[in-house]
Amino acid sequence: MFPSHLVPSRRWRWLIFLFCALILQALLLATPGYFSHDEFQWAAIAADPERIAQTDWRAVAYAFVDWGEFQFRPLTFNLWMLLSRALFETPHLFHAVFVLLGSLNGLLLALVLRHAGCRDGVAFGAGLAFIASPFAAWVHGWVGCLGDLLWVGFGLATVAVLQRLGSDARSLVTAACVATVATALGLYSKESALSIPALLGLATLLLRFPRPWLVATIASGLVAVAYLALRLDVLLHPGEASTYTVQPMALPQRWGEYLIFPWALGINEIHVLSLAKWTRVVLLALVAALLPIALWRATPKLAFAWLAGGFLALAPVLVLSFSSNQYGYGYAALACGIAALAWMLLSRKWRAVLAALALVGTAHGVQVQWNLFGIGTLQSVFSPSLARAAQAQPQGDIRLWAEERGQAYIYTRLSHQIPGYRGVPLGTRVRMAAQRDEATHLIARDGTVRRVDEGTP
Repeated sequence: MFPSHLVPSRRWRWLIFLFCALILQALLLATPGYFSHDEFQWAAIAADPERIAQTDWRAVAYAFVDWGEFQFRPLTFNLWMLLSRALFETPHLFHAVFVLLGSLNGLLLALVLRHAGCRDGVAFGAGLAFIASPFAAWVHGWVGCLGDLLWVGFGLATVAVLQRLGSDARSLVTAACVATVATALGLYSKESALSIPALLGLATLLLRFPRPWLVATIASGLVAVAYLALRLDVLLHPGEASTYTVQPMALPQRWGEYLIFPWALGINEIHVLSLAKWTRVVLLALVAALLPIALWRATPKLAFAWLAGGFLALAPVLVLSFSSNQYGYGYAALACGIAALAWMLLSRKWRAVLAALALVGTAHGVQVQWNLFGIGTLQSVFSPSLARAAQAQPQGDIRLWAEERGQAYIYTRLSHQIPGYRGVPLGTRVRMAAQRDEATHLIARDGTVRRVDEGTP
């Protein structure tokens, strides 16, 4: 963590924290394009004149009670639509909004740790370690992860408020109201917010049942119970959303993947770990084991908090058939926070171990940022070029082939079920070719699209 003599003065320390957070995410701020099809699908919806005409207060209000939708995220989707309408044509600004929101989450974590007794330098370092982690790099760099930014932010804000409350009646009412509102907003953002009451309950137990925390846990839990009463059947039957299929037997594998991913250098997406050689998985497991060992050396209570808290932060997604980076965002905040609490109790040797783990995690986070920057750079060329090709060929299928085979997965995402781009219809007639001789258009290494019969420019 940061030595105390390097921590800025109290008056400016948190502004400088935000500046450092922005520097750490410079690659994300510089990204000129987007990552996947979600951004383009929502941009098309946001630009649809009929949808704009229908978006009045009644439509928005209905979205917040339409419990039958599988992806019931009305706060996320309405905010996303507004952001897409305002910022889609300026990707740098879109990314800047997400980087700033993510930096504020890191600041909330640092403030929580400072109030929990960590020195400024420790809280400062833990907040930045969280922001620099591969989980956070993914969430802050892909604008499809707004729901994760929101629910984790609501959870951290709840803790920050509870830390400042006493045990008088007014404080208890405040605790109940804050927990109720934050949990409801979190669940309106993403299903993963079911972790909020569970984590509040764990904190209440570890803090020996302070009254504000107990009241907040009960209030948050009641919101979660009401949510599940309305939505459990829908959540257990995802229909066509195959990546959300519940597979309880997958839990050990999913759990292991999230624990080792922070140190899996060279792997940008967590689901790739399922394809890794067993020797690499074992090596990563040995590295990952250093964290709970260090926590145990500090105090078994923190090791338990990490194990139980990490499980609860990930519980809503551990039974899914597919791991995704964004699902580990809340876990990353919790792990960095607990490591910071352990720092104060450890010897120099074990502090060095935690610092080394943080450095490796930061290096991995930079790799993820670089990957997102590279994909965004290709997209900024590919999508306009594809739109021009579609205009030149208004009828018939457009079957794409990436000349750089390692880039094929990028263009598969960037061309999947996109209604249109900047007013040019695309839709299902655009897809990747199964073989090169089936292709009508080739994608050059820089993302430029050209007809097969045009030859090399």
